Amino acid sequence: MHPEVEAFYNGTSFGCHRLLGARPAGRGWRFTVWAPHARRVQVLGDWNGWNLYTAAELAACEDGLWRGTVPAAAEGQLYKYNLLGPDGVWRMRPDLFARDGEALPGTASRLTLPPAPPPRRGALGRPVRLYELYAAGWRRHWDGRYYTGEELGRALAPYLLENGYTDVELMPLAEYPYDGSWGYQGCGYFCPSARIGGPRGMAALVGALHRAGIGVWMDFVPVHFAPDAGRMAEWDGAPMLEAGPSDWGSLRFDLASGPVRSFLQSAAAFWLEEMGCDGLRVDAVGHALQGPGGRAAAGFFAGLTDGLHRRCPGVLLAAEDTAGLAGVTQPAAAGGLGFDAVWDTGWTRDALACLSTPPGSGAGRDAFARLCGGRWRSDAILPLSHDDTAGPSLWQRLAGSGDAQRAARLLYLLQYTRPGRPLNFMGNEFGCPAPFTPFREPDWAAAAAPPHRDLAAFCRALNALHAAHPALRDPGGGFVPLRQDPDARLLAYERQAGADRLVVACNLGGADARLPVAAGGAGRGRLVFAAGPVPEGDLPVTDGRLAIRLPPFCGAVYQLT
Repeated sequence: MHPEVEAFYNGTSFGCHRLLGARPAGRGWRFTVWAPHARRVQVLGDWNGWNLYTAAELAACEDGLWRGTVPAAAEGQLYKYNLLGPDGVWRMRPDLFARDGEALPGTASRLTLPPAPPPRRGALGRPVRLYELYAAGWRRHWDGRYYTGEELGRALAPYLLENGYTDVELMPLAEYPYDGSWGYQGCGYFCPSARIGGPRGMAALVGALHRAGIGVWMDFVPVHFAPDAGRMAEWDGAPMLEAGPSDWGSLRFDLASGPVRSFLQSAAAFWLEEMGCDGLRVDAVGHALQGPGGRAAAGFFAGLTDGLHRRCPGVLLAAEDTAGLAGVTQPAAAGGLGFDAVWDTGWTRDALACLSTPPGSGAGRDAFARLCGGRWRSDAILPLSHDDTAGPSLWQRLAGSGDAQRAARLLYLLQYTRPGRPLNFMGNEFGCPAPFTPFREPDWAAAAAPPHRDLAAFCRALNALHAAHPALRDPGGGFVPLRQDPDARLLAYERQAGADRLVVACNLGGADARLPVAAGGAGRGRLVFAAGPVPEGDLPVTDGRLAIRLPPFCGAVYQLT
């Protein structure tokens, strides 16, 4: 057996997409198919007018794969496999390893030569300010058409630079059948969505962002996939990829299967190596670890991170861990899963609960206590993401505080000055009043009206503050709690990197407050940033303490000198 075929079956392959699927073969194209339950496999397409009676028969090989060459096949043509299942029924299926496909509602695969991969920038070890977006909905044409990757890159790159973001995280762009899934129920794991122009559109988008100095992360979904008939479900007439239904109405991947592991590992490597992505946010990690087959999932994730770090030095791998499990970012050699960062939904939940209620509420006090209760981790992604804007919008949720603009400013100040890496979803930067929906773009008209225009300016200034201070740019920079008072809802802490020392103070309560905080070795505190009507001017350090006065629902950042 060829070593790459053996690695595929053993679950150790990160390159089976170069073995399986359709490839040019001199005159024509060669097709290699994994279909363990099939009794016969054929391929047909544009070259034979989709005539079932003249479909090309693929041969069953001794290594368990099916192979054949079609001399008449040519680049750009559509095709499908026709498989005779174990039940004696013929089924037409797209290629699991196709790099391109027919635009919806079509389901055929397309013979495509991959574009030259954009070079990666990497994300590990550099400052990151993430902007998350749904690529098929950040902007739409007047008639509802999607922006292609090229069009999106031209509009998005200058917007990100103007607003101070270093990286963009794209919600899943592996082909998916329904916009309402937001891309999280995929059906083409090696196939960039036709919504943005397929692989060439994806390469154009990544290239434009990289030329502007913007890093690109992809949301990767290895836990579940679309259940749609005629796609991936029972692909060869029997369960092949799936291990049963998921909690979301989709199908769970069988992460104990060697070929399924190879399929997913190779798909992750595809987005990094061939599409030039600088990082992956891996979806539903905590859910998989706690669900059926949790032990197999843990083994899969540890192997995935180890293999990707070896193949793609400098990429950043972040785990969505809603369960808050231990060991997710510990090295695989030490029994962990080997991720570089964790999606800290606990912080998001507590911060929103604290800031979406009036200052005197008991629920807000409890959330404040949890917010101060030791959840300070430098390996965190601090997300205000699509999940937080799809019910009521973030702006609507913060309106419960009585002043949505002040609450939003405090929320973002906490997010940007804590250890970790901040992430903001499209529209949050101006307080989009409408909830996120994948069927239309954000309410950009609202961004031109106060108070949304003012909030957008605040977010730009906050990104500039983050860029200017090593104490904030370094996610693992020094962090020292200085004041945590759940009763008065007062919070202060120091961030330090080298000579750069910052004190962050926040009054989340309903009354004016005085916060004396330690400032040893400093002579003055210079106000460098304010969230709300904070008194201007420097503050002297007296007896080693900085006496900060803050109005209710305000925050400030002082640089110690």
